[in-house]
Amino acid sequence: MDLRLEQVNNRHELLCVLLVVAAVIATLRLPPSVSSYPALLQTREPSYIQEFHVPTPYSAPLAVTVDEKGEVWFTESNASKLGMFDPVNQTFKEFQVPWIGDMWGIAVDPRGAIWFTQYSGKGNVNPGGSIVAGGSGRIVRFDVATGNFASIPVPTNSSFPMRLRLDQAGRVWFTEFLGNKIGMYDPSSKLMREYQILTNSSGATDLTFDSHGNLWFSESYARQLGEFNPQNQNFTEYPLGAETASQIVSSPVGLAVDKEGNVWVADHGGNWIVKFDPATLAIVKYPTHFPPEDVYPISLVNDLLIDSKGRVWFAEHGGNSVGYYDPEARSMVEFPIPTGPISTVLWIALAPDGNIWFTEWSANNIGVIKSDSTVPLFISTSTNSLVTSTDERITIPLQMKISEAMSGNGTFSYAWGSYNPFDASVTFEPKYPRLTGSTVISTQAQLSISTAAKPGNYTLAIGIETKSVNVWSMISVEVSSSHPSNTAPVFELTIIGVAVAAASLLILQLRRRSHRTFERISNFAS
Repeated sequence: MDLRLEQVNNRHELLCVLLVVAAVIATLRLPPSVSSYPALLQTREPSYIQEFHVPTPYSAPLAVTVDEKGEVWFTESNASKLGMFDPVNQTFKEFQVPWIGDMWGIAVDPRGAIWFTQYSGKGNVNPGGSIVAGGSGRIVRFDVATGNFASIPVPTNSSFPMRLRLDQAGRVWFTEFLGNKIGMYDPSSKLMREYQILTNSSGATDLTFDSHGNLWFSESYARQLGEFNPQNQNFTEYPLGAETASQIVSSPVGLAVDKEGNVWVADHGGNWIVKFDPATLAIVKYPTHFPPEDVYPISLVNDLLIDSKGRVWFAEHGGNSVGYYDPEARSMVEFPIPTGPISTVLWIALAPDGNIWFTEWSANNIGVIKSDSTVPLFISTSTNSLVTSTDERITIPLQMKISEAMSGNGTFSYAWGSYNPFDASVTFEPKYPRLTGSTVISTQAQLSISTAAKPGNYTLAIGIETKSVNVWSMISVEVSSSHPSNTAPVFELTIIGVAVAAASLLILQLRRRSHRTFERISNFAS
């Protein structure tokens, strides 16, 4: 992969570029039609994921949530439908929404009603294609008992209501991606209010509440987090690493707040999840695996949530995986999605039983990872942190435990918390350990830091990749420069450049393919 990519100066176009890339990917990865439903799709063995094909072809399942009964509700943006899947009897129900438009946010209220956002932009309802001015936005309530839909218009034109959350009082809060506002609708008083975000064109995307009732939201264009106090209606904004190249976050999207008050962020312009401490302003990035170079350059983490065990779950759009990070164990586990190479997983939801549900927009599936899944593979190191310079080589002791035999070989690998994966180099001996027996393997890795790496604090992930699961151990690395370097700043490889290059590559691939698939989708979307 050529890392000397041209930087794009207009950072406010970043998320739109990424979403357009997603739309191109979707047209390249169209799922085959199925003759019956619901069909449990065939998967690789072993597999930790079950997938179920949505009845309506090319429906683009997008936002997802789970009610108290464990029923999975999701939006079908291309078909303008609301879907429900019953995991007990594995059956689908679909409800036709009276209006068309992208549906990016969904939630269930205490009475069991389903709320979701919808935005129609110039008649185009392909997710990502409607992110243009001139559309109309609404909040929609679906009464499950009666099957009736109610539309509540958003006052601001071209607002693009995106993600949606309910507070403890049952009020509906949502972000206005293009309107640069936070909206709130009170079903009791039937009043709607909008609050102007301080930074212009911030690209407000996802939102969540902390334990104090404050509303946190991501500003995808401004590379910031916002905090809104509903009591005094004050805003506070936090730049994400704007002054530190090793910690910068390009496109914050999904977010969640843990019990300690840390805000966890999915960087949809990067290859990592991020922990932000509002008290100290400290930023730590935890890298995921790098996808195969012929699939996508980076994993594009889009959404995340925190379960009852404190594990941070996340969805990888480009990495085609769902995984979790365990802060206590400093370990990460990723589960590759059987449908690939890119199924376009964007959003995830936590069920009452702890299972993780997700949608696959371009593959037309929903999927689940069971919370009680046991991974028979674990990697650890006695080195939790280290300090090194750009001319030093460090030996890191490793131990791999296999509690249950797996098929074939694994691959020792690493990931690095910067936009240039070659800032760090790690070698292993052996590189392909056998997994066919229960055993403990002690080995070591050799870490070297490139002279092009900028000084700062990074996270190194060392792990084993297999067909069905990837496991990682995280090490904090402080890099100091041993001597001045004439190497051009590697941070010129910003993710904006990566996104544009990837978009160009995908468009070129699309032109080389038959036009039949594209025309079929274009006719359907119109």
